[in-house]
Amino acid sequence: MAQYTVTAFRWSGTGYNSQYNTSYTATIDDNDSAFQGGGDSDETISINGGAFGASSSAPYAIDVSFTDTNGNSHVENFNFFNTGGNWYFAPEPGSAFTTGATLGSYQSHTVGWNYSDITCFVRGTLIETDKGLVPVEKLHSGNKVLTMDGSYSSIQMVLNRSLNSQTLVKNPKLNPVRIVAGALGNGLPKRDLLVSRQHRMLVVSKVATRMFNQSEVLLAAIRLTDLPGIFVETGAENVEYFHLLFDNHKVIYAEGAPTESLYTGAEALKTIPQKAREEIALLFPQLFENDHKEPTACFIPNGKQQQRLVARHLKNNKPVLDGSTSFPM
Repeated sequence: MAQYTVTAFRWSGTGYNSQYNTSYTATIDDNDSAFQGGGDSDETISINGGAFGASSSAPYAIDVSFTDTNGNSHVENFNFFNTGGNWYFAPEPGSAFTTGATLGSYQSHTVGWNYSDITCFVRGTLIETDKGLVPVEKLHSGNKVLTMDGSYSSIQMVLNRSLNSQTLVKNPKLNPVRIVAGALGNGLPKRDLLVSRQHRMLVVSKVATRMFNQSEVLLAAIRLTDLPGIFVETGAENVEYFHLLFDNHKVIYAEGAPTESLYTGAEALKTIPQKAREEIALLFPQLFENDHKEPTACFIPNGKQQQRLVARHLKNNKPVLDGSTSFPM
C-alpha cells in the first residue's frame, strides 16, 4: 500500500463563499493511484496524524473561484474527498489557495481524481547538455544541462516512475501529452515530444506580453491541447516518466523546445513519493522550511488565464513560440 500526503481544508458545508483559516494534513493509504471514495474499501485516510478511517461518498474534482490572501481572483481545481463524516478539499500542486484564502463560487466538476500530478519527461526525450543531446534516461546527478540564460546547470537528482497499460487505462489522466514536431512554432519541438499533462512548456509571444506584460510564461501541456498538433496520447503499453531536479526551478530544452525542470514548491513536493522526498530533504533541507517559497523560473498564469492565452493564440492563428524568438541552441 502506498501513502499520499496532501494539505487539505475542511469544507464549511455552508456553501463555497467562506474563508479558510485552518489547514489539515491528510495522509491517504491506498493500493492504487486513483482516489475512488466509498467504492474502494482499500482506501483509508488519516487527518493530522489521527487514526486511519474509511473514505466515503464519491470523490469530486471541482473548479471553484476564490480570492487569495493578496486579494487576487482565481479559478482552480480542488480535489474533494469525504472521511469521518466531513468533506475536505485539497488544492493541486502550485495552487495560489493557502490558509486565509476565501472560496467564491462553484464553476463545474467531474467525478474522480488521481493522487499524482506529475511533472516529467517520457523515456527517450532528448535533453540539451554540455555534451550535446542526451536521452533523459541516460542523465544522472552531476550532468550539466543547458538553461535558458545560455549557461549550464548541474542536475541534482533524476527521478523516474514507470506506469503499465492497466494503470494508464484505469487512470487516463496519467497518459502523456504529445507535442508534434513544430507544433509550438519556430520549428519546435524538433521531434515529437511527450510529457506529462502538468509539465509546463514555455510560451514566448506578443500575445503573452499583451496579457501579462511579460513575453515568457509557463503553461501546462494539457492546456495546450486545444492547439493543432498537441493532444493526449492514448493506447500506450507503458510509459516511463523522468523528473530532473536542479538547485532551483529552471527552463531547459527538450527536443529543442524550452520547458521546465521539476518545480519544488511546497505543494509540488507532496506529489513526490516518500523516499524521493526524503532524499530531496537531504539535498535541499531549506525546501522543507515553513517559510520557504521556491521561486518559479518564469511567470505561471492561473488556469483560467492559461485557457484565455491559448484561446487567443488559436483565434489569431499564432504559434506559442514567436518566430522572432531565438534560443541559445
